[in-house]
Amino acid sequence: MFIRLLCLLLLLVCPPALAQQPAYKDFDVDSVAVPHGGIAFLNTYLQTNLRKPIAAEAEGLGGRVIISSVIEPDGSVSDVSVLKSLRPDMDQEAIRVFSLFRAWKPALKGGKAVRQQMNIPITFAKNEPFVYQNESKILYFDAKLEPLADSARAQYKQITPINVTRLPTGDIVLYERKDKSWKLINRFPITRKLKSYKTATGKWVHLTGHQNANVQWESILVATDEDGNRVRQAYYQNGKRVGEELYYHPNGVVSRKAETFDTKEAVTSWYPNGQIRKISTGVSERKIGTDIPEQVIAFWDSTGRQLVDKGNGRAILVERRESYADTSVYTTFTEEGSYKDGLKHGDWIGRYADNSYSYEEKYVDGVLKEGQTRTGQADVVRYTVLEQQPEFPGGMAGLGNFLSENLSYPVSAQKEGIQGKVFVSFVVCTDGSLCDYEVMKGVHPDVDKEALRVVRKMSGRWKPGVQRGKKVRVKYNLPINFSLY
Repeated sequence: MFIRLLCLLLLLVCPPALAQQPAYKDFDVDSVAVPHGGIAFLNTYLQTNLRKPIAAEAEGLGGRVIISSVIEPDGSVSDVSVLKSLRPDMDQEAIRVFSLFRAWKPALKGGKAVRQQMNIPITFAKNEPFVYQNESKILYFDAKLEPLADSARAQYKQITPINVTRLPTGDIVLYERKDKSWKLINRFPITRKLKSYKTATGKWVHLTGHQNANVQWESILVATDEDGNRVRQAYYQNGKRVGEELYYHPNGVVSRKAETFDTKEAVTSWYPNGQIRKISTGVSERKIGTDIPEQVIAFWDSTGRQLVDKGNGRAILVERRESYADTSVYTTFTEEGSYKDGLKHGDWIGRYADNSYSYEEKYVDGVLKEGQTRTGQADVVRYTVLEQQPEFPGGMAGLGNFLSENLSYPVSAQKEGIQGKVFVSFVVCTDGSLCDYEVMKGVHPDVDKEALRVVRKMSGRWKPGVQRGKKVRVKYNLPINFSLY
């Protein structure tokens, strides 16, 4: 009984061992909390991840929200609240983005990591306002297709149905002013492609966007997983990606941002906690077989330790990928090697944690000199070329000759004056045969049937694609033109 009373008294007199520490002000600590990489990288993270609410964007609003938060000893954040408000929807977005950043170097007091209270300003940039009605973005243009704010002077009007989450919901339609009324002159139908591919967590990804008459993406393209989480977002013009492309981690943090400048792009990537991962440059819309290597400027590990600086250092990359032993299972992939002046140099190794796949490669100034790979217990495969596209005998000229020699214009289509391009997609398999045929955009049933017949006739003639010495399946899109003149 005496021991029980003593324990009870101790609990009443002493605070619990797990009681929360006080949050110190910046002037009460020996060194203040700072984001790994510095404030500049925090601001880059914030501006990349902020999605201005569409109602605020329609009004062109900008301004600053000041967030109050506690930086915890483990680098995470807590007690996030608004100290200075802008407007409710923008306040909530600022809280969302800041709360996801958990890559802080904590404050120190007496040599120990402590909690610190901190205020952070988050800025929303102003933008040109636009009309947003009935969940549609309405833009006006003059005769030269220059944007106009005054609809009364507009020659063209474009309506883009898009909901508050910025997901396309209907066809983009373009009108031209004729006398005192608007006449429909073009339409980009909304396209939804279900189960296009899987994420690193094994979830199916669906694509939502618009396509033009040539089955090319137009305007915004959004990829979401089966739970509705955004996976990727990009903008296209005549099938070519323009501006900014974003990829997302499952928690909503941007994992990769690529900005296009003419034929080059600047790429920045992050870990799920918001920690900067890599800064690099490369060529935009890289294709298999290109020999222009990526240049890495800087690289950090997930704890904020910089491994590559000004293009020099040794990096360790860790990702989740499908196992080569069982594609329904995901395993950890690790790649390790050195960079010299931004380019891979020396020995590089890659391995899957389940031992289903591994490779060793040697580079000189970014150029692969030799490599070898092993899948499971199979024999080692040696190679000197990293990737090769599938190819028809004679290249594009040979493909053109084959089509011209084997296509027959359907008589029914000729009589009706039907012409145009049929877009056929197929997969070049590892043995050179073709499979998974699909008419992406047709012209007429008889014409589509003829295009598909000729594509099927090419099966077995192709040289398959190759990656690291191994033949791989590659999807191929082919336009086939039917013209009467």
